[in-house]
Amino acid sequence: MNHIWMRHFGQALVPSVFDFGKNGRRPMPPALLDWLAAEFVEHKWSMKHLHKLIVTSRTYRQGSTPDAKNVTADRDNVYFWRVPPHRLEAEAVRDQLPFVADNLDLTTSGPDLDHDSGLTVYRRSLYFRHAHEKQMELLKLFDAAGVSECYQRRESIVPQQALALVNGPLSAEMARLGARRIETEAGTDPGKFVPAAFERVIGRAPTATERSECIAFMDTPGTRGSEKEAPKDAAERRRTGVVLARFNHHEFVTVR
Repeated sequence: MNHIWMRHFGQALVPSVFDFGKNGRRPMPPALLDWLAAEFVEHKWSMKHLHKLIVTSRTYRQGSTPDAKNVTADRDNVYFWRVPPHRLEAEAVRDQLPFVADNLDLTTSGPDLDHDSGLTVYRRSLYFRHAHEKQMELLKLFDAAGVSECYQRRESIVPQQALALVNGPLSAEMARLGARRIETEAGTDPGKFVPAAFERVIGRAPTATERSECIAFMDTPGTRGSEKEAPKDAAERRRTGVVLARFNHHEFVTVR
């Protein structure tokens, strides 16, 4: 139950997830961990029941915005008065890219896939080989699970993560296909395309400033190198740029 809670909230009830014995830290709050364990047993050891129970709870559906009074009383959010913002797992970061373009292959089961094919095969990340010498580079950059332990993942912030989402071949291709997907639904008019792109990629409408800046970008004639692009090609590239920029928005990789 401690692990399941941690996977959803990014923060465990027992902080020392690698040591659940007497040398580890006590759960906070202990009554919640006991109740979850009892609920798990009473429902025939069903993890599916616990996942559903947690994600539909009021606790999980709380906002992540700090409250001054609560921060003073519980700065470390020990009692989960808000959802702690945390980054998506590496597999979810990768899977979101083809999902935006409506290209994520949801086929279930089957043999594991070669880790080197992760940029061209759009199956979900859990189906790719993950061993000490065989790890998908994109997943490694976003701190994929360790191959020799199953405790809490370490989270890092390194420049290569942003570079992978800006310049990576998977990001570039999914931004292009995603822009075409949005275009078929909302059209090419910037006033309609921009809000649709925000909704599709990061799940919210743009602010007034974001909307005006993106529209201004899309309306600006562009050139590539010394040769002018055809208007149609330039417009398509700018639509792709709007989607790619959303891939690099912190809300794309953050659970809030």
